[in-house]
Amino acid sequence: MGRPVETDEETLLAAASFVLMTEGPAGFTLAKAAHRAGVSAATLVKRFGSKDALLRRLSQRWVDSLDDFLGAAAAPHRSPLAKLRAVALHNYRDLDHPETASKQLAALGLDLDNDEMRELLRDGWSRVQRHLERHATASIAAGELVGSPPPKQLSRIIFGVMEGGCLAWSVQPEGSLIRRLDEDLTALLRPWARGGK
Repeated sequence: MGRPVETDEETLLAAASFVLMTEGPAGFTLAKAAHRAGVSAATLVKRFGSKDALLRRLSQRWVDSLDDFLGAAAAPHRSPLAKLRAVALHNYRDLDHPETASKQLAALGLDLDNDEMRELLRDGWSRVQRHLERHATASIAAGELVGSPPPKQLSRIIFGVMEGGCLAWSVQPEGSLIRRLDEDLTALLRPWARGGK
């Protein structure tokens, strides 16, 4: 008898990520993640060790994907300001679903309550802010933003507005999240944007 075919790690992680996003941390179980992946819960235990270890691996997967993810978001745009806007908004597109946004954001509580998870979150947020800072620097150098705060501070302000807006929308999900964040970003940048855009 041949050896059983093993499911690759990315397939398992994608299945676990889907369950976490749709069920939230309170509803996430190894059994549900395994069912989604078409494997047994024992397979997940063998591969990752525990539910907590699997959740940490999901966080690490998110951190590892960010540079490519945000680079791809900026790539189609020509102007630095358009790149800045694309990066600022891109992380939130998967959250633009009222029925699951609050469940996804509930995972933030897990991150804040665990030292390892909080460190991964800090690493991920730092990467996002570095991308924002890079495009803010380029936007200022190109004359697209005039009189704005320095790039590092501006990136923190943009990030705070986006994260805060997302959290508020998850509690009061009126209209489209992306549309609301886009409008807030436009209002934030307008005083410094050339031509008021």
